[in-house]
Amino acid sequence: MSEVSPVTSAAPGVRTVLVIGAGTMGHGIAQAAAVAGCRVRLHDVDSGRIAAGLAKVRESLDRLVAKGKLPAAERDAALARLEAARGLVAAARDCDLAIEAVPEVLELKQATFRALDAALPAGAILASNTSSLSIAKIAEAVSRPEAVVGMHFFNPVPLMPLVEIVRSGLTSDAPIAAVRALAERMGKTT
Repeated sequence: MSEVSPVTSAAPGVRTVLVIGAGTMGHGIAQAAAVAGCRVRLHDVDSGRIAAGLAKVRESLDRLVAKGKLPAAERDAALARLEAARGLVAAARDCDLAIEAVPEVLELKQATFRALDAALPAGAILASNTSSLSIAKIAEAVSRPEAVVGMHFFNPVPLMPLVEIVRSGLTSDAPIAAVRALAERMGKTT
């Protein structure tokens, strides 16, 4: 009998999230996950983008505090849960979920998913923020297509209430339940 990860068990619970791509969507997703209580690692092939993404998260959270929409203590806790991830293998080591937010190029997304498939632990979920590409086509790049989902956020992520969850014909129910529960923790409607 094989051991099942807590994420893919009957009681889904995402605790650690790796976000790939620190641009507009990526840093917004990282912020939403950190505010929802997840440990978050933000990764990008360009380390300057990681630093810029983290700075934008701080600016966004500071604005929310200034407007009275987020207590300062919650901002500080979210920032403490957020970190730069420079090496993909190390960043993925104990993640429950990886969300890619790279440019809308199928080959790039497939290459990203191949790297994630090799680096993530068994039981981890692979999610794409794609708005237009086939989840089934993206899932062709991995050995665990049943763990691949679409988790399409709307921009700006911290403010927009919707998250579109997409499954392929091979996606199992547990990853869908886990990303839906995370989206709800983020205050999103799926």
